[in-house]
Amino acid sequence: MKELPLAGIRVADLSMMWAGPFCTRLLGEMGAEVIKIESPRAWDNVRTLLPQPGAPEPWNTSYYFNDYNRDKKSLTLDLSQPRGKELYLELIARCDCVIENYRADVLDKLGIGWDALRRAKPDIILISMAGFGKTGSEKGFVGFGPIIEQMAGMASTTGYGDDGVPYKTGISYGDPIGGIAAAGAVALALIARRRTGQGAWIDLAQRETMAQMLGPAFAAASLRGAAPVHRGNRDPRFAPQGLYPCLGSDQWVAISARDEREWWALARAIGAPELESLELDVRRARHDELDRRIEAWTRALLPREAAESLQRAGVAAAPVLDCNAIHQDPHLAARGSWVELPQPKMKTWKQPASAWRLVEAQPLPRRHAPLFGEHNREILCGLLGHSERELGELAAAGIIGDAPIGAREG
Repeated sequence: MKELPLAGIRVADLSMMWAGPFCTRLLGEMGAEVIKIESPRAWDNVRTLLPQPGAPEPWNTSYYFNDYNRDKKSLTLDLSQPRGKELYLELIARCDCVIENYRADVLDKLGIGWDALRRAKPDIILISMAGFGKTGSEKGFVGFGPIIEQMAGMASTTGYGDDGVPYKTGISYGDPIGGIAAAGAVALALIARRRTGQGAWIDLAQRETMAQMLGPAFAAASLRGAAPVHRGNRDPRFAPQGLYPCLGSDQWVAISARDEREWWALARAIGAPELESLELDVRRARHDELDRRIEAWTRALLPREAAESLQRAGVAAAPVLDCNAIHQDPHLAARGSWVELPQPKMKTWKQPASAWRLVEAQPLPRRHAPLFGEHNREILCGLLGHSERELGELAAAGIIGDAPIGAREG
């Protein structure tokens, strides 16, 4: 079997929360050795967010943390202390990349910014993922996914259409979009370094990456100055279209009539052949009425029954699946979309496997997210060559630790 594309690459991961850790999770899946660095006094806040109920160590049992940080190693270092900083730069000399998503000025204030990194490793690659970038009038802003989504314009495209109110989506897309873009930037920087021998510092502003995902709305604003229209589940080209309630509590099916042929089939399926002749403009004008006719039919069926019946008739339709249904989905199961990674502090649970695969090298998750400071000895003594006595001194000085100071369930 061939090696994964980033085998042999070592990444120092200073990132926290979601965007940065999602980037480094992808790098780990590509084969990189990722070392997550946290201070005993300033750890990744996601560590204590929604831990497994009843678990004795909430900082090691968060579902979020364990999802975003699998296949990584944990090194604790207080970077505000001179000795912690020295050890960090020793590690950087043995690394290929550094990923950080601090506020724009934090890395330099700690004295471990681009210049310090290059002195430690001249061809180092630094990816900075500040929410608003390292320069510009907003560089001092703190960026989180929900804020990024509003500031990038995405909320202006989402709404129910009849009240003019923008709605946030149910997920903070700015984080995974930023993480994916950063992982791509690492791959490009590594290719450039192989060709030129030069490292790189990439200033990747999460707000910019999110804004560039708006697609047609972005183009319409640029070309015509057009403001986005809130359409809810409706589409300017297809009618009728929407989510329709089915048999049971909170059960839904998605249906779209994308052309005349699909509309004819849908009208016959719902027992309304007298409506077959309605043209698109009329269907748009009578959309509310058609929704009620479709709903009268879907309410007697389970989502999958309704969807499969319409699919057989040639209509675009699919059941709306909740998380339980997703975990039981036979197609995803057949593709190996779930993985269980034993973790000593948690009960085993299903996590998503990598969504991409190579023909000869599978990016299968290898291990659970690291416990706090789990790899201090391996990295400080094994990789950097320090003694067990020094390890004890570092622990006594609070530079390393095996539990966050003052941690409580978030």
